[in-house]
Amino acid sequence: MAVIVILAALGYGSMRDQLPRFRTVKAAKELRDDLLALRELSVHTNRETRLVLTGSPGECTDGVTWGGSWELQIGNSSRGSSRWDTLPQDADADGSDDDASEGLVDIGRGGNRQSADACLRQWAELAGPGTGENQDAVVFSPRGWVRNPARDFGSSGYIRLTVVNSDSVRRGSADEVSVMVSRAGMIRLLTNRSDAVVNPVGTAVSSTAE
Repeated sequence: MAVIVILAALGYGSMRDQLPRFRTVKAAKELRDDLLALRELSVHTNRETRLVLTGSPGECTDGVTWGGSWELQIGNSSRGSSRWDTLPQDADADGSDDDASEGLVDIGRGGNRQSADACLRQWAELAGPGTGENQDAVVFSPRGWVRNPARDFGSSGYIRLTVVNSDSVRRGSADEVSVMVSRAGMIRLLTNRSDAVVNPVGTAVSSTAE
């Protein structure tokens, strides 16, 4: 009986240590999946779509704060949209965005996708296409391309959105999963544990992030 109790305790400890990692990877995958869904929606509807980054706890370096938020929206035109409808699409009839139940995402405490210890790092400035109406947004065209200007992609050629495991920060290590978005609409995950870009858009292969 004592042996069983010891083994159970060891198993529980291991599982407890892995949960923050699991939630961090899950949050990054859901961010990726939201981007993929918007890309597909733009192609199918012949309208622009965008993911607007709306909240971050900051640089995620204190090991305490976690969370983050974003919105999923569809425009009213194939280019240069003047109105954006937070999903589900319901503004066509009367011009009013009455229902935003599918387009608001919050991974923070009490949010609709709460992911404890998953911290969306403050992203590099995103100008977005146009003259400011798309700030902090990744905008897709009906051809599946990203409309953001070249300066939004950084020296790597990607827009990088990073989710940090705050539990790993508390333990003195770095555990991060980045969502990498290319101008061509390719969306991949990069984990610093394997230092390899994985899971390009259009494939059914799951991420190698663990």
